[in-house]
Amino acid sequence: MESEGDRWFERNQMALNSFDASADLPLKLVELYKLRPERVVEIGAANGFRLAAIHARTGADVVAVEPSARAILNGKASFPFVAFVRGAASSVPLRESFDLVIVNFVFHWIDRANLLRSVAEVDRLVQDGGFLIIGDFHPANRLQVPYHHLKNEDVRTFKQNYAATFIGSGLYHPVCLLTGDHAGKELDAKVGEGERIGAWLIRKVLHGHYIKSETGGRRA
Repeated sequence: MESEGDRWFERNQMALNSFDASADLPLKLVELYKLRPERVVEIGAANGFRLAAIHARTGADVVAVEPSARAILNGKASFPFVAFVRGAASSVPLRESFDLVIVNFVFHWIDRANLLRSVAEVDRLVQDGGFLIIGDFHPANRLQVPYHHLKNEDVRTFKQNYAATFIGSGLYHPVCLLTGDHAGKELDAKVGEGERIGAWLIRKVLHGHYIKSETGGRRA
């Protein structure tokens, strides 16, 4: 909140200005499944560049949750139709729920002490029947990687399948997984372990999928 969020935005601002919506895996999922959400929130939204593309395509109300004050200032000037809220994934200052929630390349930054709290916050924002898009590194194993931008500090990032945590609850159901190459941001069937990225589209269903039991809990 106080340092690296702004530094990340400074390093990547030029790339965000030339954002190619056609190559973005979360947007590919929105188009592939013809999603037309009414209310969308993105956690870790930077200056709202992806939400701006969704708003242009669907007319949805869009909300950006972002820790970087500089990213928010830039976003308010660039995309005045995006509602910005300063916050982190582990404590989202919103009360309402949304029919589409996007968390793209955020989970691998989160300290393990805050991971399940962040998962709960994301889940709280997804309405019953709504969709969640999770984009992140997608290795076959769980990887722990030193964060090279802070070489003198013991900071690490964590690469793993974060959608599995939601799917494993039984309340989220897989719709689609797209995998690609982190460097080229393109679909790639042969990308290596460390550079494979994935974008999951999963759907939240609280009750309709449960099979009714006739035993009433009685022991056999």
